[in-house]
Amino acid sequence: MRHPDRSTPHSTHPSTRRRVRALRLPAVLLALGLLPLVSACGGDSSAAEGSSGSGKGKVTLRIGDQGQSLLTTLKVAGQLEDLPYEVKFNQFDSGPLVNQGLQAGAIDFGVMGDTPAVLARASGIPVKVIAVSRTVGPGYTLVARPGSGIHSPADLKGKKIAYSRNTANHGFLLRVLDKEGLRQRDVTPVDVPLQNIGNVLESGTVDAATATEETRAKYLAEHPDAVQVINGRTVTPGYAFRLATDKALADPAKRAALLDFSHRLVLANEWIAAHPDAWVDAYYVKVRKQTPKLGRQVFEATGRTFYVPVDDSVIREQQKQADLFTANGQLPGKVDLSGQFDPAVSKEFNARTVQKGSSS
Repeated sequence: MRHPDRSTPHSTHPSTRRRVRALRLPAVLLALGLLPLVSACGGDSSAAEGSSGSGKGKVTLRIGDQGQSLLTTLKVAGQLEDLPYEVKFNQFDSGPLVNQGLQAGAIDFGVMGDTPAVLARASGIPVKVIAVSRTVGPGYTLVARPGSGIHSPADLKGKKIAYSRNTANHGFLLRVLDKEGLRQRDVTPVDVPLQNIGNVLESGTVDAATATEETRAKYLAEHPDAVQVINGRTVTPGYAFRLATDKALADPAKRAALLDFSHRLVLANEWIAAHPDAWVDAYYVKVRKQTPKLGRQVFEATGRTFYVPVDDSVIREQQKQADLFTANGQLPGKVDLSGQFDPAVSKEFNARTVQKGSSS
């Protein structure tokens, strides 16, 4: 399964796209850009497209997906068959936009990287963490263009670096800078949409960029003398988050559906590990529109994903990131993340989502 909150294709037809209303957030949070004022997201897939559920009990889960990753994962693994509830998938282009869908009440469940999960709490969105995946791999790579003068993280001061604000690659960049005793103000950050990171790097208008594995592979193929400065393996835990609204969790029928849905995600993830060729064809070739060769390369380089316990170690890492955002002036003050983790919810969902070998 691919990591959420990475660049996604514009696969939703324009006629189905819709606008999500602006959030009513404190002015200081809006000024800091925690969430965009107005954002586009993909239209709902039909229940027939998203599932073959019978809708027993008239329960419908509204899922916030990114780039069809969850939809494709579940469909190719056969986990959308014989559902006892309906599922509607909403496609978003980034984690911050999933957050806006959660805040607006448009979805019950959302998938995102670690940074948007922190900012969900900072923005007061009423959600809880119900499942966490960890990818044991490079995650993002800071790639420097040839001739940039960047050879190691120590060379980043004063350089122009492309990133996407408030997404997981923003958190990655701050961790890289922190490793060198630097802050965001010590570089010239160039905020671009996730989908445009590769294009900006290719244009030569920045010195370096926070690249996904797919972007890294493509760029290095064309620019073999580019510098791979550092990747997330050494600075990030590799977490991605599944959040559910407090309202959905308070509804017994929806909570039961969320438990089942989360377990199906785990089963689908295990299916992918056992059928890599089918997954590469279904996702990288058919959805991402990559060649089979590149798709396989990206899949193998990305690393294995496991669902891990929602526990104190996860909370500590997230709190560390929140404090780093505060220290960099990206949050107006201390953000306590403990309220996003409910011990009762964690215990219940851990029993259905934690995979064997997830600590490896």
